[in-house]
Amino acid sequence: MGTSNWQNLSFCVDLIRYVSPKSVLDVGVGFGRWGMICREYLDVWEGRVFRTYWDTRIEGIEIYPVNIDSYHSCFYNIIHVADAFDHVQAEVQPGQFDLIILGDVLEHFTKERALILLQTCIEKSRFVLLNIPIGTDWPQGAVYGNDFETHLSTWTTEELDLFPVVDKRHFKDYINRDFSTYLFSMPGK
Repeated sequence: MGTSNWQNLSFCVDLIRYVSPKSVLDVGVGFGRWGMICREYLDVWEGRVFRTYWDTRIEGIEIYPVNIDSYHSCFYNIIHVADAFDHVQAEVQPGQFDLIILGDVLEHFTKERALILLQTCIEKSRFVLLNIPIGTDWPQGAVYGNDFETHLSTWTTEELDLFPVVDKRHFKDYINRDFSTYLFSMPGK
């Protein structure tokens, strides 16, 4: 089941709390980290401890249905089993989400499709939180029988800096590889 590095977690929580979204779309649910974190820090930390009081709408997209387990329903309102590129293009309406999270997702698309997906998310959402490996030190093929885990593109900070950056930070993983967290938003949103 898809998971990610931990070195950027406190920075991501700070960004999520800064955005304070009422609606979140987690693209590439995997283990469900972002659903859990959003539920905890957007509802529970605001005093809405019990499910009946939660008011943040948290949706997810997952292309590999085997990743979805019963515990996901404890944090997500709904998970769409779909290709994220197609779903965001066709199903997500502008303004439908305050925050779209792309947590280690773009590298699983070809560069052309990833650039379109990122730009579309930025145009359709108030904010986009991106976590992404930087550079060529991240080769990956199919993992645990999931061909969608294959890395199809590599990224540089220079190309990501061309998007409307609100905040960013660069990190090293446990074996000293580079990865980054970006918060994007179109001016005036």
